[in-house]
Amino acid sequence: MPPSDERILERLEAMVAAGRVTEAEAARLRAAHGTDDFGPALAAIRARHAKLHADAAVSAGRLTQDEADDAVGRVQAGEHSSELRARIKRGR
Repeated sequence: MPPSDERILERLEAMVAAGRVTEAEAARLRAAHGTDDFGPALAAIRARHAKLHADAAVSAGRLTQDEADDAVGRVQAGEHSSELRARIKRGR
């Protein structure tokens, strides 16, 4: 089960301190809390993470650029399944 919006906000400072979320991303999430903008703000962070992994998979020959672009696009659209995350990290 994915973490709730509240749980994400509770952990936000730790995620910033760990470098997983930027200060600007954290500010956007805080401002979007309780609005329809929270999901897209979270999807943007997830897409940034996905792109880092997808780029590495392309460089290593585990994904084609088209496959990586498709996967990152799906994350940007709000998909966050464990299967998609694994595909991006492992390739194919």
